[in-house]
Amino acid sequence: MPASTDRQEDDPTRSLVDRISSVPGRPGVWLVAGIYFVGFSIVWTLAHELSDLHGTRLPLTFEWESRLPLQRWAIPLYFTLDLSVILLPLAFRSAREASPPMGLLLLQVVIAAPFFVLLPIENAYVDDMPTGVWGAYLFEPLGMKNVSQWNQTPSLHVTYSLTVATVVARRWGGIWWCIGLAWAIPVSITTMLVHEHHLVCVAGGLLLYVGTIPLLGAWNARSGLDGSGRETRFDRPAG
Repeated sequence: MPASTDRQEDDPTRSLVDRISSVPGRPGVWLVAGIYFVGFSIVWTLAHELSDLHGTRLPLTFEWESRLPLQRWAIPLYFTLDLSVILLPLAFRSAREASPPMGLLLLQVVIAAPFFVLLPIENAYVDDMPTGVWGAYLFEPLGMKNVSQWNQTPSLHVTYSLTVATVVARRWGGIWWCIGLAWAIPVSITTMLVHEHHLVCVAGGLLLYVGTIPLLGAWNARSGLDGSGRETRFDRPAG
């Protein structure tokens, strides 16, 4: 047997991924989703707490950003990204289909985390929500600490919205490319309109998307999926 095959079989990480991907049906999908949400929460919270330790923050913003008025009408659109990530597992029929896109979302937050910590940005916005929309509309009403105040660049709202749009568009094709971009681009813009991110954050989020999205196709192929990210055996007639 070739040495490369031996190394692949002895790789515990690859073996674990293969075992997770082999869990059949909807239970497998929710297993993958659960791993993603737990992993995201741990990485996100740890990065925020480390970033919160900075006594001074970097002035990486432009003066004109401080003059952008808060657009409250954009807040519901901003929150659609989080809803879309929660609902995304419903698009998959097995753990094998879910693993590449959910794994990519997890990888993106892992890549972003060091930048959250090492590039603590000074908030340039002046408004009546000093802790941002997450503090005002979620954490503060629940009496909890806002763990979304400092994780700014790269903006995962930008990265995730474009990634989710790409996953959906590849899966169903056609008009879904237009629908996906018509949603993802405005969501990316709202990050500044609701005073959650700055221009450097938006640019960083775009770069993170461009740098990681090629992995989606590679991981789909590695998992035996077609170009749309589907297991073709689901589409074969019985008998």
